[in-house]
Amino acid sequence: MKLLLTIPPNVRFSEVVTHPIVEGIRINTTLPIQGTIEDYLQQAQEQADKKDVWVDLKCRQLRIINYTVDFHNDRETHYIELSHKIKVHLPVEMYIDDGNFSATITDILNGNKLVVPGSVQKKEGLPLPVSSQSGIRPGMSISILDKSLEIDGYLTDKDKEYVESSRKIGMHRYMLSFVEQGSDIDSVRNLDPDAIILAKIESEKGLDFVRQDYRNYRNNITLMAARGDLYVEVDKPDKIINACEDIIRLDPSATFASRMFESLKDLDKIPKCQDLFDVYCGMKLGYKRFLLGDDVCFYKESVLAAIHLFDLLAEKYEHYTPKKKIFFGKLQP
Repeated sequence: MKLLLTIPPNVRFSEVVTHPIVEGIRINTTLPIQGTIEDYLQQAQEQADKKDVWVDLKCRQLRIINYTVDFHNDRETHYIELSHKIKVHLPVEMYIDDGNFSATITDILNGNKLVVPGSVQKKEGLPLPVSSQSGIRPGMSISILDKSLEIDGYLTDKDKEYVESSRKIGMHRYMLSFVEQGSDIDSVRNLDPDAIILAKIESEKGLDFVRQDYRNYRNNITLMAARGDLYVEVDKPDKIINACEDIIRLDPSATFASRMFESLKDLDKIPKCQDLFDVYCGMKLGYKRFLLGDDVCFYKESVLAAIHLFDLLAEKYEHYTPKKKIFFGKLQP
């Protein structure tokens, strides 16, 4: 069993990456950095202690790049600017931030600015943030499940900058978001012929690619069950189980990712029972590589707790005697 960690920019992470169960790190390219991309990647590579460094390209994932609200009497109009231009039959439902928010799009301006009505008093449409909540913000992902959706382009300009900078310093490992067809793989290989690709499966179209065409690429890429967006994108909640089964069946080296150990974000609380069963279920399905997402990895304490908890589960799965125990939410040696 091996673990990949998401590492926030501009932090020292050598203490967490040295654990033997940690195989490598993921760089989330949506987060702001200091200095140039090339310098940032070089520093990450140096801290990684010769372990794998994966650059996570966002590709056709729809993300918020700007958000404004106009107020009128008892109503407001929300304008959400996206990373890509889209076409879709209107009106249409959308889901934001792994389904934490939802609302109806009534119009699209300039191809990428969504118009969404709302009402604070009537509690309709997209809600404004309330006390203690951050609300909708740039960087959040958008899911539109309607089959009429068309997204213009695959790689973003920032993706291309990251590929160029990675190639210059000899880094060639990329996670590709929302892989749905062979040309997605080719678009990265055209920029970096030495690219090592981990294809994130995050949509129904991505699952169709896995089930129908992956056999033509199995010698060149590995797969990831990217359950954050995938869970929102499948048309029935229970289909996430079938999706994860299909991915590991077709690629025994696939990665199990997202929505793991989420209770560890609350540093002083006991890990929730369902968190343990979730990861252990992934192991039972046959997954050997797991990826910890942003939320758990933002704090050293939570990522260390997650590493030790994962190590405990891996030892149990592999029939070793556990060497760690949980005591009031703290993992003790």
